[in-house]
Amino acid sequence: MLDLTLFENPFENVFVLTKWDWDYLEAEKFQLECVDFVHQNPHLRIFLICSHPHCFTMGRGLQKQKDLSQLLVEFDVQTNLPFPLHNIKRGGGLTFHYPGQFIFYPIVNVTHHKWAIFDLMIEILGVTKNILANHFSLNGLNIKKDLLGLWYEEEFTKGKVASIGLAASRFNTYHGLALNFFHDQDMFDALKQVYPCGLPGDIYRNLENLFANPVSLNDRVEFANLFIQLFYESLNSKNHLIIERQRSSSLIIDSISL
Repeated sequence: MLDLTLFENPFENVFVLTKWDWDYLEAEKFQLECVDFVHQNPHLRIFLICSHPHCFTMGRGLQKQKDLSQLLVEFDVQTNLPFPLHNIKRGGGLTFHYPGQFIFYPIVNVTHHKWAIFDLMIEILGVTKNILANHFSLNGLNIKKDLLGLWYEEEFTKGKVASIGLAASRFNTYHGLALNFFHDQDMFDALKQVYPCGLPGDIYRNLENLFANPVSLNDRVEFANLFIQLFYESLNSKNHLIIERQRSSSLIIDSISL
């Protein structure tokens, strides 16, 4: 039985847990416990905010779409990685985590709320983009639906700053968003050896290097608090997430997950 005393309860039927530098496998196990709980209580929503120690995760493989202009590259299993690799049960290829990220895992029942998996991911990216633009004055961010994620695009530079993917069990979501908040030289050097989400490792950026002013741990906490508030308001004020359950189910298979 999930212990709800571990969580904050900022809104009705919403429970939030924040845990920085959370061991990845422990966090994944906890997510699945939350999935079981929400399956039994579909009106409740659980939001996990965290970061993980340095690691890579490997799903079942990339879902390559015919209309992608850039060829996605599968992970070479013979690559000698400097950090642990976790093989996990979700779609998508190789992804990465490090302590300087902001990670958001929403555990919600999409059937109960009549939400579409893909539209929910776009909504999460939209809230992220709006906070960075309106509260942190970072412009030049765009949401890409083909190479799914949040991208920074200016005249002389282009890079991916956030990756996203939701998996689902019995129509309850888990996995989520990874936003590269701080710079981490060890991780970004390691990315040059691999193709996270099928993309060249040197295309990934972090907010610390894009902000005009220095950022702090308090900035990440501020971002997290704003994110929960605005994401909750967004989900309760918009009806465009409502579509047929069949479409929602099919989009689960094609998503690139964390």
